[in-house]
Amino acid sequence: MRIISWNVNSIRARMENFLKVAKEYSPDVFLLQETRVEDGLFPLEYFQDLGYNVAIKGQKGRNGVAICSKHALEEVNGDFWEEARYLEAFSGGIFVASVYVPNGQEVGAEPYYGKLDFLRRLKEKFLDFKDEIFIGGGDFNVGPHPHDIYISGYAGIAASPPERELIKAIREAGFQDILQDKGYTWWDYRHRGFAKDHGFRLDHFYLSEKARKLFGSGDVIRAARDMERPSDHAPILCELRI
Repeated sequence: MRIISWNVNSIRARMENFLKVAKEYSPDVFLLQETRVEDGLFPLEYFQDLGYNVAIKGQKGRNGVAICSKHALEEVNGDFWEEARYLEAFSGGIFVASVYVPNGQEVGAEPYYGKLDFLRRLKEKFLDFKDEIFIGGGDFNVGPHPHDIYISGYAGIAASPPERELIKAIREAGFQDILQDKGYTWWDYRHRGFAKDHGFRLDHFYLSEKARKLFGSGDVIRAARDMERPSDHAPILCELRI
């Protein structure tokens, strides 16, 4: 089973790029973040033409998550967070969740503490699936380790000790970060960030123990970041032996 997670930074603006990735990799499941569209305006027809069933939790102009699967979608639930930042479902014999952690703006700002609360509660949510075949994928807006951020010694937003401790708590709760050695996933549009490889590893997959035993391979699809009018995030890929 092939799963791709991608912060698309507006699904309608990136539809051409999405279709290229979908046709080249043909994943069984897409986990999408930052779709930036209300449910009624989500471009369902493109997904249905590719054979995907779609569950969405949208929001006007910002946020937004979706799960798109070639299998039936069951037990769909997005009640974890009021904003459109989390969606879970059972599909193809596994549980999946599309996660979009708040950015937090800057360390010490009010949204920063909301981000910490989200991460704290997310670990507890993941524990609901500890004994299942479960993959939580998405934009976690944290670089878990110093090598995940190109700036040496950086401790600002996405790398502050409290953020890293809360991501570490997810790992220590039994969910493995399976792309920790695959490099950056986000590059700023400004200052030729991608050309200089000035990146952050913000997009992750966390696998339960049962999912980890089925893990085959994973990677960052860097080429998608080099497309015309790209998202600032590259898709990430996970394959399970199912």
